[in-house]
Amino acid sequence: MERVLVSLTILIALTSAGCRKDTGPEPEPEPISTGPTYTIPTSYTFANVNYSGQTTRLDMMAEMKAYMSTGNTSLTVLSAQKLKDMYANANSQFTNTALNTSGKDIKSKTFLVDQNVYETYMDNLEAASQSTVAGSNGVAGVVTSPVTSSKKYLCDANGVEWTQVIEKGLMGSLMYYQTTAVYLDASKIGNGVDNSTVVAGQGTAMEHGWDEAFGYFGVPVDFPTNTAGIRFWGKYCNDRNTILSTNALVMNAFLKGRAAISNKDYTTRDEQVAVVRDGWEKVIAATIISYVNSTKTNITDDAVRNHNLSEIKGFLMNLKCNPTKKITTAQISSLETLLGTNFYTITIANLDQIKDDLSNIYGLNSVKNSL
Repeated sequence: MERVLVSLTILIALTSAGCRKDTGPEPEPEPISTGPTYTIPTSYTFANVNYSGQTTRLDMMAEMKAYMSTGNTSLTVLSAQKLKDMYANANSQFTNTALNTSGKDIKSKTFLVDQNVYETYMDNLEAASQSTVAGSNGVAGVVTSPVTSSKKYLCDANGVEWTQVIEKGLMGSLMYYQTTAVYLDASKIGNGVDNSTVVAGQGTAMEHGWDEAFGYFGVPVDFPTNTAGIRFWGKYCNDRNTILSTNALVMNAFLKGRAAISNKDYTTRDEQVAVVRDGWEKVIAATIISYVNSTKTNITDDAVRNHNLSEIKGFLMNLKCNPTKKITTAQISSLETLLGTNFYTITIANLDQIKDDLSNIYGLNSVKNSL
């Protein structure tokens, strides 16, 4: 009986196979749509680009930094009022007269909660500049490196070099904030923004918003092939490039995002917003770690140590400005506590904790000692 059943099963299978129609080769699968196809240029040479307002503010920052740096010469008294005027573009304080009449200013574009903070820092800088003696722990004045005499920095009694705090802080509260939180926000480049009406010289409203974000990066249109004239964030991105390949990461995102907007490819636009925000934030974190490493090497050099820690203080302020930041407000506060308020008493243990905390948050453990 078993043999009969087996034979019957085989016969049915063979009969079924023989009855199948030969339908030919399997049909090709339907192609998957990948969105619009367009060319992404290798430099920021799009039609109708204008970010002159951003260039003007970078020029203002450069003049402010140059003026503050004169305080590194002993007995040079700085004016907080002059700095506040430059900050708000009042009373024609810039040597480049075009800046005075530009109608632009830094203060109104600064992260709101920080606007008045910088004016307090300017008062602190003026007070330190009134010292007539060399700086040391508990005494404001110019601190000179015993190793490299050309490294001289005006510090307050706690070793804070307010010139660095103001400059590096505003790199975040102005440039980084305006890029990540303002120009790359939906209010400037979202789907509700006009991307059809072209204004000669500045493109559509959406294109213009993206261009203004790029303007705060501080690089030439053919960066990173050309690094001549890079400044502020362009310089620090380039400084981190050898280890983190940050130049191509951020620049390519700006190029892809702008091309995507011009071709109404909003999915790619949004992807590149995330790349710019995350890549720029990583540059900040890596830069802080780099200064921590340098500080550890120069821990007994009052001038270099204070200078580095003042830069760290300014860069830590930057981290809160990104609306999609990876770090929490509590973590930033913890890092500021580790940095402390008297730079003459910083410890190696605290420096290591700052480095470890940042490297854990930003996935930099494999390179933290090389930055």
